[in-house]
Amino acid sequence: MSAIPAVLLHPLASTPTEHLRPKEAGHEGTGRACAPWLIARGRSLDVPRLDSVALHHSSFGSDAASARFATILVELGIANPSDWEACAGEPAKFLRRTLDRFVRSHGESEIDEAFELSVTLSTDPHEWCESEEEPDGSQIFLCVEASSCGFVNLAPALALCENEHPRLPTTFARMFLNSVGSHFRVYDDRDAEEHISILEDNYEPEADGEDRAALPDRNKILPPCMKRKPLGGKGLKAMLSRMAPKSRAARLLRATLELKRLSDRVKLPEIPEPVRELFCDCNPPVPVLLAIYQLGDAIEACFDDERQSMLELTPEPWPLIPLNGTDRESTRKAFDCLGGVLDTLVAARRVLNLVPRWEAIRVNEEKRS
Repeated sequence: MSAIPAVLLHPLASTPTEHLRPKEAGHEGTGRACAPWLIARGRSLDVPRLDSVALHHSSFGSDAASARFATILVELGIANPSDWEACAGEPAKFLRRTLDRFVRSHGESEIDEAFELSVTLSTDPHEWCESEEEPDGSQIFLCVEASSCGFVNLAPALALCENEHPRLPTTFARMFLNSVGSHFRVYDDRDAEEHISILEDNYEPEADGEDRAALPDRNKILPPCMKRKPLGGKGLKAMLSRMAPKSRAARLLRATLELKRLSDRVKLPEIPEPVRELFCDCNPPVPVLLAIYQLGDAIEACFDDERQSMLELTPEPWPLIPLNGTDRESTRKAFDCLGGVLDTLVAARRVLNLVPRWEAIRVNEEKRS
């Protein structure tokens, strides 16, 4: 999350808009080309981007609205009053520093090494949804968006689990993917299945047999160990109680249970219907993670096909957390929610650390002070 956070002013306000600047980066050992707007180096997958599409452009309201919101953040203990003087009394800078501090306190450095994300605070839900009137702070949005897709090959972890019990691989994988997928988009076998169905539906009945043969084989999306029924909660806990506490499989499963616990605590607020309608013509969100079950499998093939068009239309921002910046309780709940989704990503990173041969992203830029 090296590019976070952004607090950007509304175009109608007197203070100039501040944009996040693309930074050069590359991949090491991935065998993939790197788009110049990626932030960190390492195991993440680039998504082709149209040159005309801005990486980020969001806004915040007038200085008066910013100051009122800043006061609420101080009263809630989210903002640090000492930052006010350091920001020379400029509300927008104060909000940016507050958001920066908040994200750092929720595991920014750990998240950075597994996911490519940005956090935005804005009075508009997206760059092309800007209000023509100067906002009063009663409608604010916190948004977390992926700028590229992290990557994990789960095959070594599945083998580790299968050595303990034949139903542990699917138990682990589903719990891990569902926990992260509750708040972020994860590209896995279910996305691949849907993509293959769309491709099949688009083929004419008389289509050339060679074209059809080139489609990914849906029968090879899942390895045999993933076709078993997952263990329930009680069965998993009983299994863990019989495993050596320091075994790699036990540590992996305990970390995944902790991820599930943190993920289950987060309840994303309802998006107002008028806001939801703004995204009806958007592409799905960029996935935070591509999870495959073996190198070169059908999931990876489907992702390679889909990623070519992921940014041809603006991706839907998700998770998008709406709040009323003039109301203390609404603001508190929204920041609790943001903290929860960030904590979920930290827990996901700790699971990834225990997946054999998973590689962290190597961040080569200095952290913000």
